[in-house]
Amino acid sequence: MKKVTILGLYNSMATTIFGPMDILNQAGRLWNRVGNTPQTPFFDVTIASADGHPIRCTNNVLIQPHCSIEDIPTTDLIIIASATYIKQILEKNPELVPWICRQYRQGAHVASICTGVFLLAETGLLDKKSATLHWGFTGMFRKKYPHINLEADKMFIDQGRLYCSAGVNAGMDLSLYLVEKFCGRQAALESAKTMVLDLGREMQTPYGRFLFSNDHGDPFVLKAQRWIEQHQTHPIDYDRLAEKFRMSRRSLERRFKQATGVTPLGYLQQLRVETAKSLLEEGSRTFNDITYQVGYEDISFFRKIFVRLTGLRPKEYQQRFSGYAAKPVLK
Repeated sequence: MKKVTILGLYNSMATTIFGPMDILNQAGRLWNRVGNTPQTPFFDVTIASADGHPIRCTNNVLIQPHCSIEDIPTTDLIIIASATYIKQILEKNPELVPWICRQYRQGAHVASICTGVFLLAETGLLDKKSATLHWGFTGMFRKKYPHINLEADKMFIDQGRLYCSAGVNAGMDLSLYLVEKFCGRQAALESAKTMVLDLGREMQTPYGRFLFSNDHGDPFVLKAQRWIEQHQTHPIDYDRLAEKFRMSRRSLERRFKQATGVTPLGYLQQLRVETAKSLLEEGSRTFNDITYQVGYEDISFFRKIFVRLTGLRPKEYQQRFSGYAAKPVLK
């Protein structure tokens, strides 16, 4: 059996600890038990904390780990649970980073779930590599680790012996993927069926929400953002917009992208798509009507933008999310 260590941290979401544990523990067990055949477990799973003390989760529940990380000389796989308060975690437990690095040098695979990627990034193992995490923390991650290629649309990423996943449930997707990688496709299919989970989800794009950043510190860009937001349903002349703020269009686009991560045109498209998503969620308008309402005349053109930014066709999006209206927010 492969030895797995699930690393619980201060303020981890309990699901990011117990979810992977349950999926890996049942691999080779539950399917066989239901089918009345001999059980052949594939993983031996241990929950560890930095010091062996209970893990206080986000819901204020305490999880008693099996041991501390120093009680684990070797392991085949480390799964890092979510870790939002990375600064406080490392200040209290500076031994975490060298322990993870030592295990990796000894041949261990290392995976992170959601914000657990902050701890993985601190090890330096992800430098110049790709990563993903929950879409709501992408801005924070990009600022803190600009040397890591963030692929925010991915549900999970495999970088050889390094893995990371998006939000909480994406940890389930990653766990099933790890079952497949270590034990084969058939074992993963059996696990997915017995746990009643979908196998093969690859993108978190449909679940995302464009966060309109206003904490970048550039007052000119902030004014341009506000102007675009106020005129988002009208045609926008970007040359005139640049003149309005007494700069060239090239300078405006450069500063805008540096501050927000997108060009003014990309910002407008995101605004319009977020409005369209909210209207589709209400379920009372057709996409044709919504296209005109958000400021486009070419329905086919806007449909392509919508699919590119959400990963779903408008009808698919409406079928999945109708009744859960959400409006754009500033962050």
